[in-house]
Amino acid sequence: MQYLVTPEFVDPGPLLPPDQLVDLIRQMLLPTHEALTNLKAQGKVIAGGYPVGERAAVFVFDADSNAELDSLLQGLPIWGFLKIKATPLEDIEGRRERDRQQAEQLEQMLQP
Repeated sequence: MQYLVTPEFVDPGPLLPPDQLVDLIRQMLLPTHEALTNLKAQGKVIAGGYPVGERAAVFVFDADSNAELDSLLQGLPIWGFLKIKATPLEDIEGRRERDRQQAEQLEQMLQP
């Protein structure tokens, strides 16, 4: 199943002193980039990236279940600093079939 995942960084409040900001980048942000790169190599991250100028990201994950997606997201080093929205996506073929069936039902209802 595919999921649209949109993490946003939690506002840390007052700006961090430079030494703490360097620690955050080195200990959480860079390892998170590495983890996402590994997930992409494993086929768990299908597409995505960072909207220019925003403290956010957009990814399409492929996971077998909600529990697997939850585990993948919680495994990211920066997990505690993110607000994440995950939206399950219906595949195109499944949606096409449902829409086709709906059209047929409506046509039958409209026949005299």
